[in-house]
Amino acid sequence: MEENTFDLRAILGLLRRRLRLILVTVIVVTAVAGFVIFSLAPVYTSSALILVDPSRKNILAGDAQTGNSAADSARIDSEVEILRSDNVLLKVIEAENLLSGDNNIVQLSMMSRLMAFLRLADPELPSAEQALSQALNSLRNAITVQRRGLTYLISVQVRSGDPQRAAVLANATAEAYIQAQLASKVDSTLSARDLIQARISDAQASIAASEGAFDDFIESNIKELESTPGGSQIAQIRRQLDQLQQLRDRNDRLAQSVQSDLAENDWDSLVTSLSSSALSELGRQREELLAQIEGGADSPTGIDLNAAVADLETRIRETASAEANNLEQSIAASQSEETDLRRELRTAVLSSNLSADTLTQIYSLQQNAELARQQYQTLLSRLQDVETQADLQVADSRIVSPALAPLSPSFPNRTLLLGAALIAALGLGVGLAFLYENFIGGFLSEAQLSSVLRTRVATAIPRQRTKNERESIADLMINSPLSVFPESVRRLRATLEQGLRHNKSPGGKVIMITSSVPNEGKTTLALALARSYAASGHSTILIDCDLRKPSVHRHLGVEPSAGLLDYLSSGGSDNLSSFIARDPISSATIIVGARRSDLPTDQLLTGPSFERLIKAARTTFDVVIVDTPPIRPVVDGLYVAASSDAVVMVVRWASTSQQDVKATYSSLMQSKRPDAELVTVLSQQEENQGAYMRKYGDYYLTND
Repeated sequence: MEENTFDLRAILGLLRRRLRLILVTVIVVTAVAGFVIFSLAPVYTSSALILVDPSRKNILAGDAQTGNSAADSARIDSEVEILRSDNVLLKVIEAENLLSGDNNIVQLSMMSRLMAFLRLADPELPSAEQALSQALNSLRNAITVQRRGLTYLISVQVRSGDPQRAAVLANATAEAYIQAQLASKVDSTLSARDLIQARISDAQASIAASEGAFDDFIESNIKELESTPGGSQIAQIRRQLDQLQQLRDRNDRLAQSVQSDLAENDWDSLVTSLSSSALSELGRQREELLAQIEGGADSPTGIDLNAAVADLETRIRETASAEANNLEQSIAASQSEETDLRRELRTAVLSSNLSADTLTQIYSLQQNAELARQQYQTLLSRLQDVETQADLQVADSRIVSPALAPLSPSFPNRTLLLGAALIAALGLGVGLAFLYENFIGGFLSEAQLSSVLRTRVATAIPRQRTKNERESIADLMINSPLSVFPESVRRLRATLEQGLRHNKSPGGKVIMITSSVPNEGKTTLALALARSYAASGHSTILIDCDLRKPSVHRHLGVEPSAGLLDYLSSGGSDNLSSFIARDPISSATIIVGARRSDLPTDQLLTGPSFERLIKAARTTFDVVIVDTPPIRPVVDGLYVAASSDAVVMVVRWASTSQQDVKATYSSLMQSKRPDAELVTVLSQQEENQGAYMRKYGDYYLTND
């Protein structure tokens, strides 16, 4: 429960500390997203609903044939793919004229438009094939075809910037699909008709061959047949057949000649061929009129005679046509009579006294002819059914819900997108806050510092100013001991004393003050901590070990001619008392630095002179405070940490990079003694002072 409470408090602390970052991120991201969303062109979606009936329908049969569910499901899926096919889309492009006029959906490429806008080249129009391909791609991208679950319904959705155009294209696609389906069924039926017609021709040839084989057999065996009892009847029927064939052939030739003469308007040949008294009289009258016309065709009398000739020619045509019809009827009657005689001949032959072999052959020929006639009749009947079905085909699909022009766009859903953008912006803001809190930005609270380093934070020292700019903030320890800054330093001292209570090292306690990078306030804190110990009655010495950039003397307002660097450089031969100063406002002793070193200083801090100095300080003083340079720029502080009983790492509020702090902390943990304390301090905090003053103002006296 406590762990969950800690996590919740950590999250709430994160949100509170980085609220400004989160709010800025939310505002910026939402504003950008809103601009993009409201700049998007609206897209309207219209949907047509098609019902597919997978049963096989035959209007002539009346009953539909149903299949199984698995086959029906596969059929519906197949129809979906057919709806998406280029064949249907091409029909839509053709029906709606999408390649020309206002309906043209082909656009210039982005490169062509850019080049034309920059006047670098004239726009290059696509070829006919390219335009058709682009129209197909545009239409395919605008159409979505999907099956509604496991039903027989197919939804055709079309997206367009114009709501009316979306509805028109959706309905056109559905209609094109249904028409294509119907055309496919009709084409399939007509293909079957053509196949049956070819088979009918073969059946006719088979009938003719069978009949011919039967007649040839009778012809070749006529003498034998005539010699049998009843052969006179067979001979008589045979003679009648020959006469009918001759008459039919003569009439057939005459009918063909008449039709040819009629087509060529050969009136004289018509009169001669038909030998009709009526035609002969009409032909004579025509000849007399033609004789009268000769020489006077342009006179009024000649014009009347020409009209009379034309009238006679019309009457000749009508009379010849009537004669031709009579010939056709005669030919048909002859064919019918010939068929009856053949049937009578076959009956007579079969009833005659023939040998078994002859009868077997006759029965075989007769059976072949009968089978050929039956097949022919079956094919004729099937042909009539197929031709009728071709005219009565219906589509297996129908539009049950036509597309209507939508009233509102389907995209963008500005409310939904703005809500999503707001949630995404909030998530991004929290994510950035987390990254900034734990990896990038500085520390904003003791809890954050403790959570990241997983160590104890002694105190948070607020940023505070003095009335006199020449004064150091550390002077508040003596000049305004009841203000917030001194109280924070005393809190650090209390933490150190608790940690050093169990330290068994002989002599005074060495406390090292360091930081990760410059300007974090470590020197100010070192001087303030030394004054705090001195004010509490401890003999205290502050050693300025920042040999690269000493600064304690500036806080004291002194300019020594020599400092610790000179003492260590001389190997400890110089008189140490010349480098020791007394704090003007406390009883603390200070070893100052005077100048910056131009050479590496880590070898001086690892030498015997510095070791003797620390031992002497431990023997003489209760508390030894060592101000060291930042850890990240130089390594001096890591060597001093090995000689310290406690290490105070100063972290500047909202400034020091977390990576630097983590690296410094790790280096100090490896360099310090195992029994040495390592505490952190959050310095120059800007927001806590006001909060403290509001809550505990009666307990503080400011330096104002």
